[in-house]
Amino acid sequence: MGEEWKRSMSEPLATGKAYRFDQSFVAASSIAQQYYCEAKVEQSYVHGDIPSEAKEAGTSLHEEVLAMEKVELKDLVERIEKAPLLTASFGVHGRILDVDVAGMPDAVVFEKSVPRWVIELKTTKGDPTRLWDDQLVQVRVYGLLLEKMGFDCSKMWLALVRWRQEDVRGPRKEEMLSRITRSLMRGETKELEARFGMRFFLFRHDAGEAERAVAWAQGYWLGRRGAVPSSSPGKCKICEYSAICPYSLVKFSLDSAAERRALPRNTWGTGPDSSSRTSGSSSPVRK
Repeated sequence: MGEEWKRSMSEPLATGKAYRFDQSFVAASSIAQQYYCEAKVEQSYVHGDIPSEAKEAGTSLHEEVLAMEKVELKDLVERIEKAPLLTASFGVHGRILDVDVAGMPDAVVFEKSVPRWVIELKTTKGDPTRLWDDQLVQVRVYGLLLEKMGFDCSKMWLALVRWRQEDVRGPRKEEMLSRITRSLMRGETKELEARFGMRFFLFRHDAGEAERAVAWAQGYWLGRRGAVPSSSPGKCKICEYSAICPYSLVKFSLDSAAERRALPRNTWGTGPDSSSRTSGSSSPVRK
């Protein structure tokens, strides 16, 4: 593996106002969410994030499972080079087709400085055996960004791990990422699936598939078309923006709608991943 990835890790993100909502880059998570409902993505930038109890619980659990030691960028680069096995989370970025994209995978597993796995962890209160298109798009885009940064991704795989929130609560949940990593490296995931009710979805890295996903999504960010809403009333029913979204397929009372429309408008937008790390910042790692 050459030196390009080292330079890429220290490069600052793109600046300026190149895309919708004056964004200087497009968040990988936003591209993924476009495959769930593009109108919801738009509402999140227009109105900002709307908190919910379920969302906060999921985020808290996610952070506990992914707890890692924070290190400076130069130390992370050294560990990637020298550690026989390393799990880390850091900002990835690159130019994909006509847009600058950035984000932060949950975890990247390196073996002898080569990325072997990109891991995305998804908790749910529902059925963990169901895989959504947006989740696959997200991990595929992260894989392509690693390739764009100059990493050797020829032997890299992508792992989407889904499980019910209640199944991972307990005193040992902070050890879960290490267990997942070991299981993937050994090719033995059935035990964790049976013991914790998880479901592993494994895919070989495919740059072409990732580019095809971005090819459709970039039209929105480049202003070539408007948002395409979901046609699912079920998605609208559980969406936190239902009462204020002009595309909503669910009817609300006038009082409810007026209350939601009173939310402050965030015209500049702070969508997911908008705080992706730039050069000189610290990144979490796990040995």
